[in-house]
Amino acid sequence: MPAMVLKDNPVTVVFPMAFPGRQNTDAMLRGEPDERYLMEGLKAIDSDPYFKGIEITRIKDPILRKKAMDFLKNSRLKVYFGVQPVQIYNEEGFAPEDISSVDEIERLNSVERLKEYIDQAYQFGVVSFIFQSGRDPGEDLREPAKLALIRSIVELARFSREIAEKYETKPIFLVLEMFDRVKSDHGVFHNQLIGPTRDAIDIARRLHDEYSIKEFGLLYDLSHMYLLRNIKYRYELVEIEVPESSETSESQENQVQMNEKRYTVTRVEEVEEPEAPEVLKYIMPYLYHIHIGNCVLDPNDPLYGDTHPTFAYPNGAIRLRDVANFVKALHEMGYTGPVGFEIRPREREGSIPTLQHAKSFYDDARTWQDVIHGPSAVRYATRIFFPEWAFFRLTDMRVKNPDLIVQELKSRKRKEKLTKDGFLVLLAADHPARGVLASPGNPIGMADRLEYLGRVLRVATSPYVDGIMATPDVIEDLILVDYVFKEAGMEPFLENKILVGSMNRSGIYGTVFEMEDRMTSYRVEDLVRYNLDAGKILFRLETGRYSRYSIQTLSYAAEEIRRANRHGIPIFVEPLPVERDSEDQPYRVSMKVEDLVKVINIASAIGGSSARLWIKVPYIEGFNRVARSTTLPILILGGESPGDPTYAIENVSKALASAPNVRGSLVGRNVLFPGRDDPRAIARAIYEVVHNSLSAAEALEVMLEERLREMDIIREAFMGVLK
Repeated sequence: MPAMVLKDNPVTVVFPMAFPGRQNTDAMLRGEPDERYLMEGLKAIDSDPYFKGIEITRIKDPILRKKAMDFLKNSRLKVYFGVQPVQIYNEEGFAPEDISSVDEIERLNSVERLKEYIDQAYQFGVVSFIFQSGRDPGEDLREPAKLALIRSIVELARFSREIAEKYETKPIFLVLEMFDRVKSDHGVFHNQLIGPTRDAIDIARRLHDEYSIKEFGLLYDLSHMYLLRNIKYRYELVEIEVPESSETSESQENQVQMNEKRYTVTRVEEVEEPEAPEVLKYIMPYLYHIHIGNCVLDPNDPLYGDTHPTFAYPNGAIRLRDVANFVKALHEMGYTGPVGFEIRPREREGSIPTLQHAKSFYDDARTWQDVIHGPSAVRYATRIFFPEWAFFRLTDMRVKNPDLIVQELKSRKRKEKLTKDGFLVLLAADHPARGVLASPGNPIGMADRLEYLGRVLRVATSPYVDGIMATPDVIEDLILVDYVFKEAGMEPFLENKILVGSMNRSGIYGTVFEMEDRMTSYRVEDLVRYNLDAGKILFRLETGRYSRYSIQTLSYAAEEIRRANRHGIPIFVEPLPVERDSEDQPYRVSMKVEDLVKVINIASAIGGSSARLWIKVPYIEGFNRVARSTTLPILILGGESPGDPTYAIENVSKALASAPNVRGSLVGRNVLFPGRDDPRAIARAIYEVVHNSLSAAEALEVMLEERLREMDIIREAFMGVLK
């Protein structure tokens, strides 16, 4: 079974929607199903192990209701009672504002109606009781209506507790479903007070904090997401003539005066964009139940509005990506409650096939790799792993004993071979030296050395990387921390790891002569002197006006490779074709097959011998053609970090499947800055793909287990030295 999120969340069925009535009539929604249809539907849900719960509504016939009760009490299903159909049909003719009515008599009538069904819900042995607020009375009465709603829920909660005592059980949850606030004479809309998330939070907060009603929660429906719109306002100033008298009258209350001119203030109502999955984190403290459904936004469609068509409906608004984003948001915030399917078959569609398709649709969304990656409640913080007091100890060590670095480098135990199994996973940590400092959401995020070094250490101290490629400053910081580990009696983490020196870093990002990239960090004699395992050279080919600088860099690279060959030192060459729209725009890597194979062929032929050359290039579509351009071993680079490392993991997996000369990965920013996630966990996922042939999905499942492990090892090492 593939990895998926929300595995432990019970999946439920909104029964009167999935089984609306024989021939898909509304009999079930009205509470008037025939016995055979009702019982066959209940048995179908109970016999399907995929579903752990069922959401029922009223059944008018008391004998049939008793039969359904007896069946459900003996079933394995958790039962949830939804009274929304009762409120929507409103056969009693109560005020449409329902329990939010500012008319006290109408409000009390509506509350009494819900009390009757709360009693029935207890007889069913339900987990929760789901209801809606009632129609929005408009802006002028909205605040009084919210107060009326709060008063009604307080009364319902008090009644629920009394019934719980009567039946000697715990109080059930009272759950308010959030509906649209759309006024329309066309299509299916509900125009409910609650409503947009902002107002739902206000109601829930007050019930929890002011009235201590903890058995209250909210239900959020994916299909309502595009229909839930908060109202915002803007104010316009309209110039008016200044009256001769300067006295303020009652008619001037909405007027302002500026620069001897007077204006009247007019408030204009605007509608915001639809809500997005991010709103879920705002209602998280009160979120109790989720519905997954569909809606139609095309006013010319016969199912326009909140009609809950199947996910196969051609004009449905909810696509697989929408479900994936929604599920990802739930996963990231650690949601543990039920997820209910609210979909309705129509015409000749069958209930069981509709549910089967919904299951596949939902499972597909929650197995997407970027969804699985969602960091849930995890938020990696570098300063917890690498505290500032430890970071500043490195400066003391540099000042007091500058020779320590060279001593440790020369005495470092190296691996006998570059690779044992023919594959490598290396961490790239040389970007800041070329002025590339941006991390997701921060244009100079990698300039913070504590943050950057702490993330490098997070990966380097794990067993899930074969080595580190970096500039002298970073490698030497790692050497100092490795020394602290040894002094504290801990196993040194750099022993038997490959250290690759980044050589040319003068191609400063954004400069005019960026393509002339000289050997400003390591040279071959430095690699030999400091006992490093290999070197890395960047070569970018610009075929336009500044191509001469690319050719000059190619010459520098060739000379260093010749020197490396004389010493038997492997070199990792990163050949990249670059382009830009204009001279005032930054260079970008060309992702065309023909450009990449051209530069690989050029780079493979320099330096007198390619015996110890490795190629480092990005994964692109058609990579099998790229791989066939050389017999040299290839490592896949990561490129810029979008804050979602799943793409880098997938690309490594795809590249390895493209050709046998793809031998691993040399990634940096995608591992070091994976959004909120833990760099060590991402490194492990890539390591498992490269060395153990796991698929990207399988590696992501392993990654989940690795998050935030051994977060105290740096602190322990430095404290051990201080003692």
